[in-house]
Amino acid sequence: MKNIILSLAFITAISIQAGHHEKDDDAKSVVKKAYATFAAGDTEAWTALHADNLTFTVFGDIPTTGKHIGPNAVIKNVFEPIANHWPNFNIQHKAMYSDGNMVFVHSDMTADGLDTETLHMFRVENGIIQSFTAFDDTGSMAAAVVK
Repeated sequence: MKNIILSLAFITAISIQAGHHEKDDDAKSVVKKAYATFAAGDTEAWTALHADNLTFTVFGDIPTTGKHIGPNAVIKNVFEPIANHWPNFNIQHKAMYSDGNMVFVHSDMTADGLDTETLHMFRVENGIIQSFTAFDDTGSMAAAVVK
């Protein structure tokens, strides 16, 4: 009986982990699509990947700082200022990690006068990005702002 219980516990643990990795892969896939649509400037496709009440947080004291609610607010208050204040802005991913519905992306971030690293955190629910938080080197970003 003890062996049967141990076997069932082992099988259950494997099943839970198998589903966990599928969620990780699904969440990563959505985040990869979000970066691709951002890079392509396809705001319509980018918007479709995000919740209507998306919470998009940027810390520090730079032109994009704040808690922006909804994709349209992000496009207006983050994406448009990025194009104006950091010409030739680019993100190159170094690593992507996930734990269930949370995805963490470590990247190099460059623009004219900017060469730094960043960490972005996403929460993905049912294939839609619910929240984003940027842990940027805002000191370097502030120094590189084109006015």
